[in-house]
Amino acid sequence: MLLVGFMFHASTLKGQGSTVTVSGEVIDASSKESIPGVNVLIQGSNRGTVTDIDGSYSITLSGPDAVLIFSFVGYLSQQINVGNQSTLNVELVADQAQLEEVVVVGYGTVRKSDLTGSVVRVNADNFKNQSNVQLTDMLAGTVAGFNANQSTSAAGGSSLEVRGPTSLSAGTEPLVVLDGVIFNGSIRDINPNDIESIDILKDASSSAVFGARAANGVLLVTTARGKEGKPSINFTSKLGVAMATRDDFAVRGPEGYLDYRRDFFRTLGLSQPDYHWFNPNSLPQGISLEQWRASNNNPNADNTREWLQRLNFFPIEVETYLAGETVDWRNEVMNRGVRQEYDLSIGGGTEQMKYYWSLGYIDNEGIILGDKFSTIRSRLNLDFEVTNWLKMGLNAQFSSRDESVVQANMTGMYQTSPFARIYEDDGNIRWFPHGYIGGQNPLINYLGQDRFRKINSLFNTLYAEFKLPLGFSLRSSFQPRIQTIRDYNYWSPQTIQGGQTFAQGRATRLENSLYEWMVDNVLKWNKEIGFHRLDATFLYNMEKNQIFESNMANQTFNPSPVLGYHGMQFGNDPTVSTNDLTYTGEGLMGRLNYTLMDRYLFTGSVRRDGFSAFGRENPRAVFPALAFGWQISEENFYTSGFMDQLKMRLSWGVNGNRDIGPYAAFAQMGSNLYYNGSQVQMGVFTSTLANPGLSWEETESYNVGFDIGLLANRINITMDYYDMETSNLLVNRSLPRITGFDNMTSNIGKLANRGFEFTVGAVNVNRPNFNWRTNLNYSMNRNRILSLFGETGEYTLQGQTITGEIPDFENEWFIGQPIDVVWNYDILGVWQVEEASQAAEFNLRPGDFKALDVDGNGVYEALQDKRFIGFSQPRHRLGLRNDFDFLRNFTASIFIRADLGHIREFSPSIAEWSTFDRRSTANYPYWTMDNRSNEYPRLNSNIAQFGGGIMPYKPASFLRIQDISLSYNIPRPLATRLGLQSARVFGSARNMITFDNWPGWDPESGLTPMPKIITLGFNLSL
Repeated sequence: MLLVGFMFHASTLKGQGSTVTVSGEVIDASSKESIPGVNVLIQGSNRGTVTDIDGSYSITLSGPDAVLIFSFVGYLSQQINVGNQSTLNVELVADQAQLEEVVVVGYGTVRKSDLTGSVVRVNADNFKNQSNVQLTDMLAGTVAGFNANQSTSAAGGSSLEVRGPTSLSAGTEPLVVLDGVIFNGSIRDINPNDIESIDILKDASSSAVFGARAANGVLLVTTARGKEGKPSINFTSKLGVAMATRDDFAVRGPEGYLDYRRDFFRTLGLSQPDYHWFNPNSLPQGISLEQWRASNNNPNADNTREWLQRLNFFPIEVETYLAGETVDWRNEVMNRGVRQEYDLSIGGGTEQMKYYWSLGYIDNEGIILGDKFSTIRSRLNLDFEVTNWLKMGLNAQFSSRDESVVQANMTGMYQTSPFARIYEDDGNIRWFPHGYIGGQNPLINYLGQDRFRKINSLFNTLYAEFKLPLGFSLRSSFQPRIQTIRDYNYWSPQTIQGGQTFAQGRATRLENSLYEWMVDNVLKWNKEIGFHRLDATFLYNMEKNQIFESNMANQTFNPSPVLGYHGMQFGNDPTVSTNDLTYTGEGLMGRLNYTLMDRYLFTGSVRRDGFSAFGRENPRAVFPALAFGWQISEENFYTSGFMDQLKMRLSWGVNGNRDIGPYAAFAQMGSNLYYNGSQVQMGVFTSTLANPGLSWEETESYNVGFDIGLLANRINITMDYYDMETSNLLVNRSLPRITGFDNMTSNIGKLANRGFEFTVGAVNVNRPNFNWRTNLNYSMNRNRILSLFGETGEYTLQGQTITGEIPDFENEWFIGQPIDVVWNYDILGVWQVEEASQAAEFNLRPGDFKALDVDGNGVYEALQDKRFIGFSQPRHRLGLRNDFDFLRNFTASIFIRADLGHIREFSPSIAEWSTFDRRSTANYPYWTMDNRSNEYPRLNSNIAQFGGGIMPYKPASFLRIQDISLSYNIPRPLATRLGLQSARVFGSARNMITFDNWPGWDPESGLTPMPKIITLGFNLSL
C-alpha cells in the first residue's frame, strides 16, 4: 500500500511540472556489493522508497532542495542534499558500534564478535510494555535452551533451568550474578524495571569462571546506571486484572453434582435396579413412579426426600436443596485479581559522578482467594571517578516483601457439595458445609487464620577500581547481604487447626536472620600488540554465610486466644527450637582471552574452589575450561556475498554443583525428651551419618556452535549442539535399617545431557513507516541416567529379565533412560459393556481402565507389564516473537510459545474412593453406561488389580499465544508542549489463547488454574 500511495503521489507531482527524479545504486562501502532493501526517505516527510534486489532505487522529488536519508539495519544512516544531481550513488558504512556490541561475561565484558562460548543476551527494553513481577517473567519461552514454566501465583516468576537437568537431587537452578557479583538472594528482590539486559551463559567455558556453582548455567543481570547529563525522571504505572484462562475444570454445578451422586451408585453393582437412583421427576422412559417407589421397601412419603435419601444426602444437603439454596464454590474460592504497579526512577550525572535511583511498588492479587503479593523495591547505583586512576561506586538494593498468603483451599472447592451453607447460624465459619467431615470448607483458613510474613532484604556492592601501570587494573568489591524473615501464624478456634487439632487456638512464630558477605578481588590486564589482543583476568573470592533461626509454638490460650501470636506466653504447651547455620567458601580463578587478527579466538580458564559443606577428604576442586572461535568470514579466501558472517565456536569445560545442605557431609545431633521416673530428661543422639568423602557434582560439557549473518546481517542465525556428563551425583542414599540411619548424602552415578539449540533473528521489513522483526528459537534436550548406585544383578523390567546395574524403582530412575521417563501401565482405553467377559479375566468390569497386558498372563504386574510410555518434560520447545513499529508512533508485539511431546499425570480420574457417595470431585467426564467414554473410567473404578498402582497420563503439549502488547508514543512536539521528554500509553495481555488437549486447568500448570493477565499502563519521562 505504501508503494501504491507513493506511485500515486509521484504521478501527481509530475503533473505539476516542478519535480525532479533521482536514481542510483546503494552499495556496501567495504565489499562494494549492492544492498537490497535500503530505506530511502525524503527528510521532513513520510514519503520514500526501497532499493530493489540489485540495490537500485528511483524517487521523484519536489525540487533540488530535498534531502534524502539512506538507512539500513547494520549500517550508519546517511543524509545527502540532492541539489542538481539526477544520479546519486551511495556507499553505506557498517555500524561498528553494532558489530562490536559488548556482552557481559563472568567478571568482565567482551565484544560479541569475540565470544567463544554460548551466550545469549535478552534486552529488557523489549518487555517494557508487559507486566513483569519478576525478571523470569521475561524469559519463559523466549531463549533457546532456557526452560521455564510460568508461576500461577500473584508473585509471578517461573521455574529456571538451563539446558536440562544436571542433577538428581541437588538444585538445578542457574546461578544469578547481579551487576558483576554473585547474588544469593531471591529473584523476587530484583525489580525488572531496573534491568537493562540479561546475559545467559549456557556452555561450560562461559560459566566456568564461577566454578563450583556454575553447572546449571549463569544469569548475568545488568541494571540501569546513570548517564552524563541533566536529571531524567521516569514514572510508570500499570493496572491490570488476572482471571483464569478456562473454567470447564472448576467444580460441578448443582445438576452435575446430582448426576454425579446418581452415577456413583449406579456403578457399584448393588441389588437395586438402575432407575432406583434417578430423580422421580425425570425417570427413564418406560419406568413409572410406582415402580420407582417400589424399589425401596419402605419409601418416604415425600418423593423428593426419598430420592435425596437414596443419594445419601446429608440433612443439610436435603434442607438446602428443598430451599433452593446452592453455593457456587468456584466463585467463592476464585476471583479476578487486581494488579497494581508503580515505578519511579531518576538518573543523570556529570563526568565525575553518575547516579541512578529507583523506587517500585507492586500490589498483586491472584486468582485464588487470599493469594496476594506486595513488595517495595528500591535501588541506588552510584559511580564516582575520583581521579584518572581511581573509580569508586555503590550498588544498593533494598526490598520489603509481604507474603502473608492464606489461600482458600482448592481441594475443598472440589470436594464440597454445592448444596451447602458456608456459615453457621451465629455467623461463624462452618467447618463442614454439607455435613460431611471429608468435605471441609475451603474458606476455613482464609477466614480464620491470621498470618504475617514479611521479608526485608538489603544487598550492597561497594567497589573501588584502580588503574595500574602497564595496562593492569584492580577492582576490589565487598558485597554484604542482610535479610530478615518474620513468619507469624495464628489459627483461631474458628479453624480446624486451632479449634479441633489444637484446642483454644494455635500460634507459631519464626524469626530468621541472615548475614552474608563476599569479597571479590579482580585483577585485569588488557593489551593490544599489533594484530594480537590479550585480555587476562585473575580473581580471588571469599564468602561467609550465617543464618540464625528461632521457632516458637504454643496452643490452648487462656483466658482468651484473642492475642494470637502477639501473646505466645498465654498458652499452656510452649515449644522452642533453633536452627543456626554457618558456612564459608573461597575461590581462585584465572582466565585468558586471546584474539589473533580478529579471526582466531581463544579462551582458557581455571578455577579452584573450596566449600565448607564438603567432607574433609575433598574440601576443594578444580574446574578448567577451553574455548576456540574462528571468524571464517574474515578469511581472505572467504568470498560469499550471501553470508556476511560465518563464525564457528568450540568449547569444553568442567563445572560444579554444591547446592546441598551446609552440613550434609557431617554427623549431626538430634534431641529427644524422655521421663526417667522422676523428671524430664534430655537425650542427645546422632541423627545423620557423616560422609568425609563427600564432594562436588562435576559436569563436563562440550559445545559446538555457529553464528551466521545473512543479507548484510539482516538475518542472524545461531546454532549450538552440546553434550554434557555429570558425575559424582549428590543423592540422599537410603541405608539399611540395621545402620540406625535412614539415608546418607553420597556421590554416586552419572547423568548425561545433550541437546540442540537454534535461534533466528530477522528484520523482515524495514521501511520508513513500517518495521517488522522476528525472532524464532527452538531447543531440544535429551538426558539419560548412565549409572546410579553401582549395584549389579538380575532384575525384571518391562517383562524382560535383565542383568546389569539395578535401577532405583522407588524413585523410578532407570539406567539408560531419562530422568523424566514415565514408567506406568500403557492404558489402551476403558472396558466397554461389550467387553465385560474380557474385563472379567482381569477381575475388572466395564468402566474400568483397560491396559496392555505385556506378558498375556491375565494379571497386571508392575515389573512385567509397566512400560516406558512417554516423558514428563517437553521434547521440543519453540518460541516465536514478532515486533512491529508502524505509523511512526505505534509499536506492537506478539509472542507465541509451544512446548511439545510430553505427558503429565491426571490424578482426578483415579476414582477408587468409597467416599464418592458423600462428597464431590473435580469436574471431568467420567464413564457411564449412557456416556461411554474411552478416556476416563467409571466412578469407583477398580485399580486394586494393577500391581504397583496405575496412573493415567494425558497429553500436555500446547501452543500458546503467550504475550501480546500494543503501545502508542505521544508525538514528541506534543510531549514537549506538555513539559515532557516523552510519553507512552500501552496495553498487554498474557496467556490469551492456548491450544491443547489437556483436560485440567492448564497444560503448563496442570491441576492449578493459570492466570490470564490484562494490563494497561502509561510511562512519562521528564
